[in-house]
Amino acid sequence: MARHVFLSFVEEDLDLVNLFRGQAKNANNDLEFDDYSVKEPYNSTNADYIKQQIRSKLDNVSVTVCLIGHSTHKSDWVDWEIIASSAKEKGLVGVRLHSSQNDISPPSLIQQGGTIVNWKIDDVINAIEKAAG
Repeated sequence: MARHVFLSFVEEDLDLVNLFRGQAKNANNDLEFDDYSVKEPYNSTNADYIKQQIRSKLDNVSVTVCLIGHSTHKSDWVDWEIIASSAKEKGLVGVRLHSSQNDISPPSLIQQGGTIVNWKIDDVINAIEKAAG
């Protein structure tokens, strides 16, 4: 059975996010990624509609994976997605997109008890399975 995963990330990391998706798909697993790339500012007039769409996507996943780049911790949208995922009792996993520990985790990911791993696909898959319960 496929494990559905919601991806939370910032737009400037999209190239790395696509590489992550490809590596995860090439690994021997049944992961399927859902994401709702938000290009609207968090406080835009469309924010309520976007939040409604994200909430409905979260209903169909077991885990939210936050892909952590250099500026992810500054994103109001990523913060909101993590909190919304936690409120729906979804597992939370953070994945550092760079090999150094310089990627700062969003505070909400730590506060909500998310597991944080480096980008090593076997470790990521194991963390997702543990978070899914």
